[in-house]
Amino acid sequence: MELSFRKRTITVEKKTRGRPRKEAGRIEPWQFTRAALVLCGYDEARKRGEKHRDAVTQAVDYVKQWDSDVRISETEVRRILASFQPKNGQFSLRFVRSVASKKQLRKHRWIRKKLAALQGKKGVTLPELPNLSNGALRLKIRFVRRPRYPRHNRRTSKK
Repeated sequence: MELSFRKRTITVEKKTRGRPRKEAGRIEPWQFTRAALVLCGYDEARKRGEKHRDAVTQAVDYVKQWDSDVRISETEVRRILASFQPKNGQFSLRFVRSVASKKQLRKHRWIRKKLAALQGKKGVTLPELPNLSNGALRLKIRFVRRPRYPRHNRRTSKK
């Protein structure tokens, strides 16, 4: 839209209304971390033999256990399951929880010490590494065939 006043042209850009659109297929890192925790908690509950409804509730509790400030609900857990483990998909992401060993923690502390010394000498700003003094949650990511959870109340054939 252009307006003309006494030999001067002013160009005005019109803003789009509403909330800005997100890029399709892209999520924020914190959302991916939340989804990883949800899938890990859900899979652990299903391995213990819990039904879907109870596993969803336990996945919410699992995420809240690690960070009580993260917003999560049972509906959001179902959305995450739908996007990361679709019913018609053959493969899904599997997140397996493990705790860092003493050797890995020692190596991590050594790296932190070296980075702190380097940062002090040259005045270079380096990214902060998380403090793993009390142990750390590690999630291994794998591509696996989508798990099939058979129904407990399935009809049996009369043959």
